[in-house]
Amino acid sequence: MKLNNVKTVRGNQYIDTWVEAIQENKLAYLFLVPLLSFIIFLVWVPFLQGIWMSLHTWPFGSGEATFVGLDNYTYLFTWDGFYTGLKATIIYGFATVLQLVIALVAALTINKVRFKSILSGMYLLPYTMPPVATGTLWLFLLDPSLGPVFGFLTKHGILDEPIYWSTSGDTALAAITLVGAWTFWPFMFIILYATLVSIPDEYYESAKVYGASRIQTFRYVTLPQMKTAIFVVFTLRIVWNLTKISQPLQMTHGGPGNDTSILSLLLYRFAFVRGNLGMAFAVGLIFLLLVFGFIILFIRSYEKQEGNQI
Repeated sequence: MKLNNVKTVRGNQYIDTWVEAIQENKLAYLFLVPLLSFIIFLVWVPFLQGIWMSLHTWPFGSGEATFVGLDNYTYLFTWDGFYTGLKATIIYGFATVLQLVIALVAALTINKVRFKSILSGMYLLPYTMPPVATGTLWLFLLDPSLGPVFGFLTKHGILDEPIYWSTSGDTALAAITLVGAWTFWPFMFIILYATLVSIPDEYYESAKVYGASRIQTFRYVTLPQMKTAIFVVFTLRIVWNLTKISQPLQMTHGGPGNDTSILSLLLYRFAFVRGNLGMAFAVGLIFLLLVFGFIILFIRSYEKQEGNQI
């Protein structure tokens, strides 16, 4: 009996503590209501609905849904086109690494030269253009018959003949990956350059006093100060890169075959071409797990490096 009484008293104290906390911060909780409503009704409810739809043949528009269980997933995992698209997605995701390298080099370079504002504006030009516009631009530039790129290379004897890149899966995938890197690297540049200029000059002066070389200064001063910014922009950019379909759809239409059909493009095809939202959501859930896998691996690697430094 005594033990039950003690538990009852502790339970009442716990409830009273919660009530007091809510009363003291009721204005803050009141402001949280719109945000929680948004998360629940516009994020979680559609997400759970999507999981349910992935277990159906769910027609886009009119028509009645048919429960098929795991048949959508079985079809995907036994379809060669899915694995081709998965491979294309992983390779296309490496555009994020190219973007990071370009952005970091550009930030380090522009920090040492004059006319920074003019150069920064020029760097941002690709990012200010809609992806559809940049896709159209590069389709013209890389056109084997009319484009200036292959015209210049063949005219000066660098190539014997133009490369018809859209007819080969490898070259087509390389083309959309490079165009994606060229289009979106300025986003990383903005964040990295802002972080770079915020590093106190005293750090570099101390490194100079101790006789550190440029490489040592970058490794032990600049890079540690930029690690958090690199982590943030890499995580955001890899998610955004993997969900882009405008340029792959415009430049290759996912071809030849399914060689450039990244998972986001397969999702688009199942939803709006084949009109099967159930299959589209099945692709989307697999795609979500893939993106989370990338992010978790990167976060664990980042935390491990931070722990080793501590």
